[in-house]
Amino acid sequence: MNHERPSKERFFERIDALLTFRQLLFAIPLVLTLHNAEEALTMPGWVPEHSGAIQKALPFDVNIQFTSIQLLASLSLATIVPWIVALLCMDGGKGSRKVYVLLLLQAIVLLNVFMPHLAWSLLMGRYNPGVLTAVGVNLPFSWYLFRRAMREEYIFPSKLIPIFVSALVIYPIVAWLLHFGGEKIAQGLGF
Repeated sequence: MNHERPSKERFFERIDALLTFRQLLFAIPLVLTLHNAEEALTMPGWVPEHSGAIQKALPFDVNIQFTSIQLLASLSLATIVPWIVALLCMDGGKGSRKVYVLLLLQAIVLLNVFMPHLAWSLLMGRYNPGVLTAVGVNLPFSWYLFRRAMREEYIFPSKLIPIFVSALVIYPIVAWLLHFGGEKIAQGLGF
């Protein structure tokens, strides 16, 4: 009788052996950068075509303008700020606030998978910028990161609910700050 472990389990054991948990934390901004690159390549053409639908879907009535430069400036902020946070928090140990901050950052990224990416794709029945890396990279990476963080006791399961509740509260604030920060940068550049 063959008692070999399933290939999925062996795959994750190989990743565990290849990457320390600290290296895995370093992958948080790296994976986000990959996602933001997909958006930077596809958003400037997609957003103007769909701005009416985006405006109607917002949970508040505000006239938000999307220009290519503003989108790229927002995406730049959405890439640079997490790198800074990650570099400042990378030396966090088990149960530390620094690790909590990095996991909160990844929880926000995970929420972003579902809203807007997966929700928009299902609602519109087609591709939207970022959905490929959101579902194909961010979702499995998040699952692995949180699973490993709990298994190696960098965080306890009881802390997951506060992390995700915090992410739910912070996510719209971060989205707003990124949008308007990008708008201010674009205006400052004369666009």
